[in-house]
Amino acid sequence: MLQQISLNNGPVLTARESEILEYVAQGLSTKEVAQHVGIAPRTVDRHVENVRLKLRAKNRTHMIACAVMEGLLAVDRVEPDQAVNG
Repeated sequence: MLQQISLNNGPVLTARESEILEYVAQGLSTKEVAQHVGIAPRTVDRHVENVRLKLRAKNRTHMIACAVMEGLLAVDRVEPDQAVNG
């Protein structure tokens, strides 16, 4: 199985774990992620748990914060005018 190369000796996520992490970061539920990816919701939960453990996060929210800090997720900045005007 191919894995991402971590440049900072941080956690290494599989391609599937990275994909699931992206969907979770977008706010999708377990069921919604499962439908997008084509796997069972229980399998999504297992991937989320694996990522959470690799990042040593306490919960999903902390997992996303840790992923951003590790450089595993990029954050798009929204300017205040864009947020109000759409």
